[in-house]
Amino acid sequence: MSHKTKVTQQHIADALGLSRNTVSKALNNDPGLREDTKRRVLQKAVELGYMKIHHELASSETYAAENRLVALLTHSDYMGNPYWMSFLKGLNATLKEAGCTLTMTIVDMEEERQLLLPGLFHQQKPAGVITIGPFLREYYEMIASTGTASLFIDTHADYKPGDLKCDILLADNKHSVYKLTSKLIEQGHRNIGFVGDIGSCLSYRERWEGFQLALREHGMEADEQYCIINRMQRHYYTVTELREEFHAMKRQPTAFVCENDAIALEMMTIIRQAGLSIPGDIALTGFDNIAESILIQPSLTTVHVPKEEMGMRAGDQIVWRMKHPKRPHEMIRLDVEIMWRES
Repeated sequence: MSHKTKVTQQHIADALGLSRNTVSKALNNDPGLREDTKRRVLQKAVELGYMKIHHELASSETYAAENRLVALLTHSDYMGNPYWMSFLKGLNATLKEAGCTLTMTIVDMEEERQLLLPGLFHQQKPAGVITIGPFLREYYEMIASTGTASLFIDTHADYKPGDLKCDILLADNKHSVYKLTSKLIEQGHRNIGFVGDIGSCLSYRERWEGFQLALREHGMEADEQYCIINRMQRHYYTVTELREEFHAMKRQPTAFVCENDAIALEMMTIIRQAGLSIPGDIALTGFDNIAESILIQPSLTTVHVPKEEMGMRAGDQIVWRMKHPKRPHEMIRLDVEIMWRES
C-alpha cells in the first residue's frame, strides 16, 4: 500500500475478509470478540500501518507480541546518500525476513533541539528504534529514556560506556586510522594533520584518537597547527571553511588524515587549487570507501566499511533486542579493510 494512502478500518477488513464492524470491535478491544480474531486484526493493522488502536489494547501483551514496527530516525540530508542506501538495503532485507516493518522518519533540526519525538511515537509506539547520522547527545538520551528497544548507529562524541541504556553499532574506527597513520609515519611523514569535525559523533572522535595513538607510539604528538578540526557538537565543515582553514595555515603538513572520504575529496580539490600535488606535496587518506574514492585521480587511500552488511547486522540486533529487552546492552563493532591506493 502506498505510504501516501491513509490506512482505514475498511482496508484492514478487506485484507482479512472481515466486516468493518468486526475490525472496529477488535481495534476497540470489544470484550465480546474472540481473542484470536483480535490478534489477526492487530497483526494486519500493524502491518498496514494503521495508527488508531485502543489504548488498553496498545499496552496489552497481545499487542506487544504483534507490534513489529521498527522506526528509523535520521536527518533529511541523509536521504539519498549512497552510503546509507546500501545500509538500508541490508537493514530492510533483514527486517522483512524477520516479519518486521521498517518506517523511516525525518527529524528536523528544530525538533531535535526541542527534544521532540516524531509523531509516530504518539500515534503508535514502535517496537524498535534505529538512528543513523549524528544527533545531539540530549536527543540520544531522550530516546533511551523511552524504554523502547533502540540501536544507535554511532552516537554522540563524548559517549562513555554505560551512558545510554541502548545498543550501539560502530565500525572499527580507532584501530584502522591508527594503522593508516602509522603507515604514513613509516613512509617518512613527520608533519601530519587531521581534518574533521571531531565533536560531531563518536566515530569521528575515535578516528581522531586512532590518529593521536599512532603518533604517540612513534614518539610524536598531534600538532594542531597542522590540523583542521572542530570540537563543536553541531558543526560540519563546508568547502569554504576548509579552504579558509587550509590557506590560513602558517605551515602545511606533508599528509592529511581525513575523517571521511567526502572531506578528503574536498581537500583534494583545495590542495590542487593551491598548486600542490597529491601525494607529491601532500598525501591524503579518507574513510568509508565511497564510489568516488576509486574514481578520482589519484585514487584515494581509504577504509572500506561493509555498508550493506552493517545494515544486516543492525536488523539482526534490533530484532534480538525487541525479544530480549532485559539483556545487557551491547556495543557492536564491524571489522573494516584498509584500501591502500595512490593518494
